Formats: sequence, structure tokens, C-alpha cells
Amino acid sequence: MNSLDEVLAAIGGGDIRLNQMVNFLQGKFNKPSAEEQDREALRQLVQHKAPPTTRRKDDGRVVVEGVGNLMHHIARCCQPIPGDDIIGFITQGRGISIHRADCDQLAELQSHAPERIVDAVWGESYSSGYSLVVRVTANDRSGLLRDITTILANEKVNVLGVASRSDTKKQVATIDMDIEIYNQQVLGRVLAKLNQLPDVIDAKRLHGS
Repeated sequence: MNSLDEVLAAIGGGDIRLNQMVNFLQGKFNKPSAEEQDREALRQLVQHKAPPTTRRKDDGRVVVEGVGNLMHHIARCCQPIPGDDIIGFITQGRGISIHRADCDQLAELQSHAPERIVDAVWGESYSSGYSLVVRVTANDRSGLLRDITTILANEKVNVLGVASRSDTKKQVATIDMDIEIYNQQVLGRVLAKLNQLPDVIDAKRLHGS
């Protein structure tokens, strides 16, 4: 059918039911735009973000050599995950903080108190998630948030928090996402897929928040 007259004639002759035409038009004109899908994706991230994983201070996920079962915690400055090279630092009153071996703050601590540095390795009990921050920098476009959330959902990655800002002059968006990751393999897949998205300039893990 190429004209309105033909459509109306078909409806009048019973070839097309009126409710069929209404459903067709509703589907055609009520389809959410890419901008609306972006707003919905951001709303879901903010309102339905997963609660942080409850973690015990000393659960066998990290083995600190030479100090027995002294409690330890993951350092927020670098947020190591299984697969990262790690080093422990004996704090005053808070047990041992576990850092990435290349952590800038650890280097500062080591320069002032090298005697507090202890060797540490990942244990076998690290089935719970670890939080870290991923930053996506991209040319600002409609549908960007929708594409990002689709990747995270497909990889079953929990989003603990999100913050975004946009440079209107350069038309560049920066999105920081606090996500829960189980190991480097999952992180590698997520970053690879994010970097393959159209208009994404860079997607990378930040050292900490």
C-alpha cells in the first residue's frame, strides 16, 4: 500500500483491522529514542545499583607471609583484584593493607617505613567480588550509556556507582563506573568490549577512587 487512500480503503473493506493499524502506529511512533534509552540506562544504573559485597577482614583470599592470621583489607587507593601482583603494608591498628605492587601510595609508604612491607599473594578463597573504577571517555552521542550498560549486563557485572560529566565544547563525555569484578579475565573482556564501541576514545581501569 503506497497511499493513505489505499490504507483507508483496506480498513473499510475489512482487509486491515483498525486495531492492527493502531498497534502498528503506536509501535512506530512510540519507540523510545536513543536519548530516552540513555536516560533510562542511567536511571537504572543509579536506582538499581547493586550493594557492595560484604567482605570479611580475613577470609583466606590473601595470604600474607610471616604474620599468621593478622587481619587484612584491600587498599582503596589502588583496589587490587586477583591476578594483580600485590604487597602488604602493616598499618597501625588496622592490620595489613593489601596494595597493588605498582601502587603509588604504597611506594610512598615504603619510602618512609620499609620495615612494614610484607610479601603477600592471592589465596584460593577469592570467590567474592572486588570493586574498582573503570573510566570511559567517548565522543558524546545518543545511545552511549545504553551500549555500555548492555556490555556490563552481558558480562554480569554489578555496578556499585556511576558518575558522568560532559565537555560541551569538545562534545566529549567521561563516565566513571564503580563496578564489582571477580578477576582480571572478566575485567579484560569488559575493557576490550568497551574500547570496541563506536565513538569510545578510551576505556581503562583507574588505580583507585
